Amino acid sequence: MKLLTSVLFLLVLSACGPMWEDGEYEVYYIDGNINLGIKIDDSGSYHGRVDHKVVAVGADEKYVVAKQLEPGVTVPSYFYIVREKDNMYLNSDEITQGPFSEVRFNELSQKLGLPSFSKEF
Repeated sequence: MKLLTSVLFLLVLSACGPMWEDGEYEVYYIDGNINLGIKIDDSGSYHGRVDHKVVAVGADEKYVVAKQLEPGVTVPSYFYIVREKDNMYLNSDEITQGPFSEVRFNELSQKLGLPSFSKEF
């Protein structure tokens, strides 16, 4: 029964398209994880930016922000990406800033003018 439920859930997600998108960035579900990535092409290929369980995202013309909750961890981590420095050929460790604690992320948000989270999962 759990297998059937999982299969139906995946079919519903695939029928609905990405869970969130903003320009070339998308939140997508793969292998039981909710990830943030940059599109490589229009066939559903991504280069990961924040893996594992992304629980919130937001974006503006300058930044993309993500909140992550890794399996087995109760304290979230926070990340941001500077859009103009990113491209699909970079690895996540070359472009994704973080992980940050909530306190540090809030400080950076004030300093840089990071966008708020617009979508939660």
